[in-house]
Amino acid sequence: MHFAKKLAVSLATAVTLAVTPAVADDYPAKPVKIMVGFSAGGGTDTTARGFASYMHEAPTMKGLPAYIVNLPGASGQKAAKAVLDEDADGHTLYMINIGTFIAGELAKGDERPYHIPDDFVNLGCASQLVTSLQVHASNKAKTMQEFIDNAKASGEEITWGTSGAATMHATIGHVFFDSAGIKHKKVPFKGGSKARAALVSQSVDAVFGGVNTIPGFEADIRALASAGAERDPMAPDLMTFKEQGMDGIEFTGLMCLFGKKGVSEEVMTDVGAAIEHIAGVKGYKTYMGKNDLASFYTNSADATAAQGVMYDVMGPVVKQILANQ
Repeated sequence: MHFAKKLAVSLATAVTLAVTPAVADDYPAKPVKIMVGFSAGGGTDTTARGFASYMHEAPTMKGLPAYIVNLPGASGQKAAKAVLDEDADGHTLYMINIGTFIAGELAKGDERPYHIPDDFVNLGCASQLVTSLQVHASNKAKTMQEFIDNAKASGEEITWGTSGAATMHATIGHVFFDSAGIKHKKVPFKGGSKARAALVSQSVDAVFGGVNTIPGFEADIRALASAGAERDPMAPDLMTFKEQGMDGIEFTGLMCLFGKKGVSEEVMTDVGAAIEHIAGVKGYKTYMGKNDLASFYTNSADATAAQGVMYDVMGPVVKQILANQ
């Protein structure tokens, strides 16, 4: 009897040891939902769809797929808040570039719906979004300075479109027009593709949008300058604002995947590994290249550090924009 009890205890222990790893390694248990706060066709949506299509191939995702849910509104904040309404189990994630994410938060001031470092975890990044000044192909301006000179000479208010009222693109647009001393009116849209459509139809005079929104529309759209300290590797012939004499617009936005604060270390490790894997997949790189978007991996720690830098860079800019409104 004593032997039987010892055997039963030993078997129970063995079963426990065998089961425990499976219980601890239960992520993902179902397809992963990736929320996108903008309409289809823009840089965020394009990146997210390319990324999601390869997620099932990442070893840590166990063959389970990811799918996209577009919830445009409030410069991406509507989708971000939807993520916060879900459980912090890693099955609902959020993709956005950190510039737009931070700009949207800062623009709300004390009424901000969340504070990114307190409410979200940056799991890593697989691309970046680069802002450009775009005009219709019929516009006489071929350079940034020509655009400025023509706008001032006209004496008219310049209307310009962007992917949202408080995006990175919108922030850079404000800096540009205010620095140049041009009268202007912002026309926000729910996504870069809608802003592009407005420019193609000449409903606006210019657009501040991603460089990636131009391919396929070269007959209708001309880019005059790009943001960033260096030229966009996907548009190496496009001069930066700084190269053309305008400082203060040297920032781009890493395109990152966020989870709700409280996700487990397992989720952070598994999703981080998936991001690194996908960023290196040849098919993903080809897809991104065809859409004029770069493909590279930035880990969680470096991406989080980049967020801190972006807060320091964009904070004074957004504060000045709010003061001028």
